[in-house]
Amino acid sequence: MSEEFNVNEYWLKRGQQSGAEEARYADYHRLQERFLFETLRKVQMPMREVIELGCGSGRITRLLAENYPDARILALDLSPEQLERAKGRCAAAGNIRFQQFDFYSGAPFPGSNYDTAIAVEVLLHHPRSMARALIERLSVISRYLVNIDWSEAWPWKPPEHVWIHDYQAVYAEAGLHCATFVLPQKIDDMQQKLFIASRRMTAEMVHLLEIAAEATAVREAAEKAAAAPTATHWTAQLQRATAEIMGIVPPGSAFILVNDDQWGNESEFTGRRVIPFLERDGRYWGPPENDATAVSELERLRQSGASHIIFGWPSFWWLDYYRGLRFHLHSKFACVLANERLVAYHLKP
Repeated sequence: MSEEFNVNEYWLKRGQQSGAEEARYADYHRLQERFLFETLRKVQMPMREVIELGCGSGRITRLLAENYPDARILALDLSPEQLERAKGRCAAAGNIRFQQFDFYSGAPFPGSNYDTAIAVEVLLHHPRSMARALIERLSVISRYLVNIDWSEAWPWKPPEHVWIHDYQAVYAEAGLHCATFVLPQKIDDMQQKLFIASRRMTAEMVHLLEIAAEATAVREAAEKAAAAPTATHWTAQLQRATAEIMGIVPPGSAFILVNDDQWGNESEFTGRRVIPFLERDGRYWGPPENDATAVSELERLRQSGASHIIFGWPSFWWLDYYRGLRFHLHSKFACVLANERLVAYHLKP
């Protein structure tokens, strides 16, 4: 693991939180889930013995059990708290085993002879060397590998816990054949893809590649017909939001920026100090576990000199999810700007 960023420490801490990220992407996750299981059915993926990496709170695990009631599923995760949530979420399913597992431990994966190994938004949270190592190790114990991740540059700087990989290249380096399916909808100008890989070029894998190629041709034709504009809405929004913040926050001031660490333009706020929220040692540390944590951290930063708290549009969901924080802000501080890009409060009672 990187000396600068400890992957396990981050995810153990995040595992203690209570589902804020799932609430943020709930609608997109429903689309992602439909696409995943429709594709698995379409390609007739064998699913008798399944191992799931990074099951989290059991969002995909429960659907695996529901869609494949005759399967035997082993669900792995690093976080004890997440495993407990997953067990509760999947309590009605009798075909799942849960086990704590550390990718970085060097221990072998439990079991062997799996039909399919599945990882949804898991490999992207590990450096390329670890993603490749996991793929190589899984290919020894599983006929097929399935993952959903982002696989092209984001319009902003990825946070420290996200790595963008070229999975087709990673699979090829690991000696695997890979079919790629593009999800039908982007999220915040980002495109996810579903990858299905296998070490052996069987007749089933040839058929899988043909289906993927046909789907890609249809999508590319539709995109060409649509002739999307070259300038993204995201870029225009970010430029306007940056200018608005510079107009709100006086030079020499510090301000709290709630943007889920998505902008990557901190250096543009010349003469002003940007404080991520939540922060740990000056770095972004994920959303708060609850309202009490959010309010106490806000007050700590306010008392240390932060003049404003500003929510960027990627984080407007905070004001719905953390209702206690919203009430605290509305009742004690003046809202000095509210538009489609920003909501800003002046932290002076």
